Amino acid sequence: MDNLQEEIMRLLFSLLLAAYLPFACANTETDIQKNVTQFYTFYLHQLNSDASPPNIIKLEQMNRWVSAKLLKRMDEIYHMPEQELLMADYFTYAQDIFPEWEKQIKVSPAYPDKGSMKLDVWLGLKGNENAHLQVWTRNENGGWKIFRVIDAGDNYEQKLN
Repeated sequence: MDNLQEEIMRLLFSLLLAAYLPFACANTETDIQKNVTQFYTFYLHQLNSDASPPNIIKLEQMNRWVSAKLLKRMDEIYHMPEQELLMADYFTYAQDIFPEWEKQIKVSPAYPDKGSMKLDVWLGLKGNENAHLQVWTRNENGGWKIFRVIDAGDNYEQKLN
């Protein structure tokens, strides 16, 4: 009878675990989605307040959302004389930022992509058009940090190498 009870307990434990795992994953995906939304809200607000990208990346808050390696590389690029690696703002792929963008941010739930988590981000534009970005995050020091952004609408990526 003890073997039967043990088998039942294992089965119950397996069922509970199977029921919990989808919620645990969904929670991570939702947390990453909220994190990226917070980043774009903060970043666009800074741009709309006339802060320049080279100054924004030095703000302590950026460490919450962006990988240390990406921030370091961007700082190096901004300090290059006549830098020509960035043709537009890296996080928006735009040369001009519209104030409406700050209130028109749509971020998909995160989904796995080769050891990282990927999201789609849309920034509202005039005339119901959207800037469509894809953003990759990875777990760094206990938080999900942005390490790569591409312009999904034009299928273009600014290489920071």
